[in-house]
Amino acid sequence: MGQSPPDDAGAGLALLGAELRERADELADGMAALIRAAVPVYGTASVISEEELRRTCRDNVGFVFGPIGRAPAVASPESRGNGRRRARAGVPLTAVMAAYRVAARYLWDCLADTAARSEVSAGLTLRAASEMWLALDTFTQEMADGYREEVTFQVLGQEEERSAVVQALLEGRLDEANLWEAADILRIPLRGSYVVIAAQVPGPGRHALPQAEAALKRIGVISAWRLLHDAEVGIAWLPGPQAHLVRLADSLHSLSTGLVGVSPCYDDLRDTPRNLRLARIALRSAFAAQRVTVFDRDLFAVAAGSNPEVMRHVSSSILAALDQIPVGQRPVLLATLGAWLDNGGSASKAASVLFCHPNTVRHRMRRVEQLTGRSLSDPRGIAELSLAFEIDRRDEHPPHARAKQQGDVRVLPWPGPPGLLRGGHVLAIRPRGACTEPDSEPDFIGQSTVALTSVHGLRGWGLHECGRNLAAA
Repeated sequence: MGQSPPDDAGAGLALLGAELRERADELADGMAALIRAAVPVYGTASVISEEELRRTCRDNVGFVFGPIGRAPAVASPESRGNGRRRARAGVPLTAVMAAYRVAARYLWDCLADTAARSEVSAGLTLRAASEMWLALDTFTQEMADGYREEVTFQVLGQEEERSAVVQALLEGRLDEANLWEAADILRIPLRGSYVVIAAQVPGPGRHALPQAEAALKRIGVISAWRLLHDAEVGIAWLPGPQAHLVRLADSLHSLSTGLVGVSPCYDDLRDTPRNLRLARIALRSAFAAQRVTVFDRDLFAVAAGSNPEVMRHVSSSILAALDQIPVGQRPVLLATLGAWLDNGGSASKAASVLFCHPNTVRHRMRRVEQLTGRSLSDPRGIAELSLAFEIDRRDEHPPHARAKQQGDVRVLPWPGPPGLLRGGHVLAIRPRGACTEPDSEPDFIGQSTVALTSVHGLRGWGLHECGRNLAAA
């Protein structure tokens, strides 16, 4: 179906638009002069040349006044292209929008002046203004869309380039000559202290630390990241190796819900591949109760996670006798050993953590000595027990899993006061042959703020959380 002929008003609008388009060169010169005077970025020709600005202004005159009295404007490839060019030139979007506002006011003044000189009626002038503002809105939106598309393209290109450089560093494919360029692309200093961070991803292609770069920058740590199939790996520059390493670990702990390993500090980017291996070892050493492991801060933990198969054999040989005692006693002894180690060998401090008497701690530690054949007065014996403890609590088959073969195990929500349990659950273990009602579930009563005092109808249950004994009913 053909386009219907314009009415008298439409013909009048078309004539008004044509008159304005005939003055396109004059209007473009006036618009360019106003923009250069009003927007500082456009004030010199170093960013946008006189010819470029004038050509753009002329295109805008044609686009705005061309549709008046004819078909409305629905798209403007020229404006979209202009937005891309301004983004490539590095002109801020706010400055481009300011220039477009100056142009819009100027074009409206030109339209009103021309309509008045041509004695166009107020109604026709109002209709022309409506169509002009519709066209202005369209080409301004097209410009902004083109600008954002170009910025997105640039950001993605830069991120791909940075990711490729990180990969090259991780694989040791950069020589001394290329390190300067690599550091420049990654925006990290070429001299200083670095660490490699390896974070366990929640799934293939999913980020473990999506906001890490911005978050670490707030504490003065500059980083660049690469997403691998099994880990998200970052190279981080530290302003200072010690204090900032502690702040880095704290930040990673708050950023991640998964496991994270951090390599030792190093001062030559060419050593990145070696430190990636150490960061991965630290990652294998992390577990739920210690989600962030820094290689140099917890060497026993690193040793425990370095070779799981070998370390499991080491732990089993040292703690073998603990598998032969009643199932409820093993986690109690190991929890006491852990508290004793964490508190510098102090029975009193360990007792305050375990909510028991110091003599109870001493008695349990003597049991550990007897069962393992390691003396707590022998530095070598303490070292072996420390290593065995770290290995055991990272074991994929924890004590309560082994206990299933010897008795009854239930993992239950903790109904007591908040804050007493980190994990929010307790592990109830009933050795085989204990005197309990066969089909009953533990029913917690009589809790206090410091300990669980009784378990209704379930004598013989031992209650544990994260390897810590809470009570033995």
